[in-house]
Amino acid sequence: MEQLSLLQLVFCAIVVMVAFAVRGGAGFGGGAIAVPLLALVFPLPVTVPVVTVLNMLSSIGHGFTDWRNIVWREIRRILPGSLLGVFVGIYLLTLFDPQPLARALGVFVVFYALYVMVFAGRTPQIAQRWMLPVAALTSFAAGIVGSLFGGAAGPLYVIYLNAARLGKDAFRVTITTVMLFQGLTRIAGYATLGLYDRHTLLLLAVALPVMIAGSWLGAKVVRRFDTVIFNRAVAAVLMISGAALILK
Repeated sequence: MEQLSLLQLVFCAIVVMVAFAVRGGAGFGGGAIAVPLLALVFPLPVTVPVVTVLNMLSSIGHGFTDWRNIVWREIRRILPGSLLGVFVGIYLLTLFDPQPLARALGVFVVFYALYVMVFAGRTPQIAQRWMLPVAALTSFAAGIVGSLFGGAAGPLYVIYLNAARLGKDAFRVTITTVMLFQGLTRIAGYATLGLYDRHTLLLLAVALPVMIAGSWLGAKVVRRFDTVIFNRAVAAVLMISGAALILK
């Protein structure tokens, strides 16, 4: 890994801080922001394992705080498809070169940003008879996307969990718990692929205190923001980072 300049280090610290402030406030979105922006500096096989561990540790912190609000019924619906998707995604990760994969992430992020700008936190209504198929489809897709890109799985879970009409606190801790289970599985898979080398672990150690500070900031500040304005601001950041990845 090439030695980073001071400007690159500051950029990475800001990215991690902002990403986990968003995650601390919303319960998801940390990876969707962190991975495409950090991938402008680091190769995707370095970025993905690091952000996955940070996401998992963040999930543990939120889970301990609000565990009484977890809706286990929704976890049971989501988890099987999610874990199956993780295994498929890790297998696919071994088939693709990092550069085309980074561009594919850029395309995905741009389309997701457009989706957020259009709906701005609102999700289409889903009839009750379709809830289980939607849970299976979105969780399977989220497992694949999360394994391949190290983030952006959370927004797919949101499609289903918003339709399930969970309260704000229940929504946040339930999606965090799902991401914890998914993260543990992905970390085991990445370790099997040998992605946690000395450079990756060093980067993780440096990023950890910044992640903790960002999570605290999110819990104290970001939760107070207007949801529509907040989502559109996040979408604008994702649009820029996705376009930068495509053109890199």
